[in-house]
Amino acid sequence: MRPPSCYAGRRQLRAHTRKRERNMKPILAAVTAFALCATLKVSVAEEADSADALVSSWTLVALERFGAGGEATRARAPHGLLVLDGAGYAFEYFSAQSPSASTAGQTDAQRTFAEHGGFWGRYEADAAAGRIAFEARSGVSPNVQGFRFSRRYEVDGDRLIVTSEDEPQAQGNARFYWQRVPTVAHLTPEYRQVMGFWEHVEERRIVAATGEVLSATRRAPSVIVYTPGGFVGVHFPRLDRTPFAGDAPTAEEAQAALRGYIGYFGALSVYPGEVAHNILGGASPAPGAILRRAAAIAGDELVVTLQNTGAIVTGEPAAQLTTVHLRRLSDADDMLPKPP
Repeated sequence: MRPPSCYAGRRQLRAHTRKRERNMKPILAAVTAFALCATLKVSVAEEADSADALVSSWTLVALERFGAGGEATRARAPHGLLVLDGAGYAFEYFSAQSPSASTAGQTDAQRTFAEHGGFWGRYEADAAAGRIAFEARSGVSPNVQGFRFSRRYEVDGDRLIVTSEDEPQAQGNARFYWQRVPTVAHLTPEYRQVMGFWEHVEERRIVAATGEVLSATRRAPSVIVYTPGGFVGVHFPRLDRTPFAGDAPTAEEAQAALRGYIGYFGALSVYPGEVAHNILGGASPAPGAILRRAAAIAGDELVVTLQNTGAIVTGEPAAQLTTVHLRRLSDADDMLPKPP
C-alpha cells in the first residue's frame, strides 16, 4: 500500500487541475469573443473602405452591350461621366454609337434614346454583395424617373466595372468600364465653394434693370453637379414629360420627350463670379458648345444667370435675363475622394 499522503496528493492535484480549467473557460471565451469582434471589425472596415472607394468622378473608357444570347459586343465611341459622392448622390450620363442595322428606320430623336442614357438620384453600395442600389430622380429617358434598380460592380484601384441588367432604353444589359479622375491641383476657395450636387428649384425670367420676376418655371427633378475632377453634369427634364408606352419610344414619343430637355456632361472652368460648361457629350446642347454663366452663391443657394446672346451681339444692355435657382444637396467634403 502507498502511504495515505500519496492519495491525498493526487486528489489535491486533480482538484487543482479542475479549478484551473474552470478559471480558464471565461478567459478562453473572452479571447474568442475578442478575436471574433476583431474579425468583424476588419470585415466591416474593409466593406466601408470598398464603398468609400466609389466616391469620385469617373469617365467612361469602354462599354459592352449584351445580346439575347448573352454575348458581349464592344460599343463604338463611348463617352460618359459618372459621379458618386459621400452623401449618397449619383449622376450618370453616357452615350455610345449603335450599329447601323439596329437604328435603321429610326428618327434622330429615337436614335438619341437608343444611344444616350443616364440619370441622377440616390445610391447605396453593398460592398459585401458587390451591388449598388439606385433610385433615379430623373434622367435622359422619362422611364427612369422614380425607377429603382441595382447594378453589379467591381472596383480595383482606379478602375470601376459596372454591369446593368433590366433597365430602360440605352441603360439596359450593358457593362461599363469607368476610370477614376484625380482631383484638380490647387483647388481655389471659389472652386471648393461651387463643388457639389445642386438641385433645381426654378427658373425665372426677370427684368434686368429691376430684378422684377416676369415668369417662373419649375422642372421635373433636375440637377447640376460640379466635381473636384474638373467636370460638370446636367439633367434638366421638363416637368410634364410622360413615360414611353413600350420598351422603345415611337417617333412622336421620342420627339416629345426631348422637347425642352437639357442633358450633358462637360469640362468645368471656374472664374471669379462665373462658371463655364464646356460640353463634351450630351443630347442638348450639342458637344462643343461653351456655356458661360454668372454664378452667385449665398449659403446653400446658387443662382446661375444665363448669358443674353443678343445683348452680346448688339453691345446693348440686356432688357431681360434668365436666372436658374438651385439648392445645395452636397458640398466639397462630400465630393472629395476618401483617402486610402
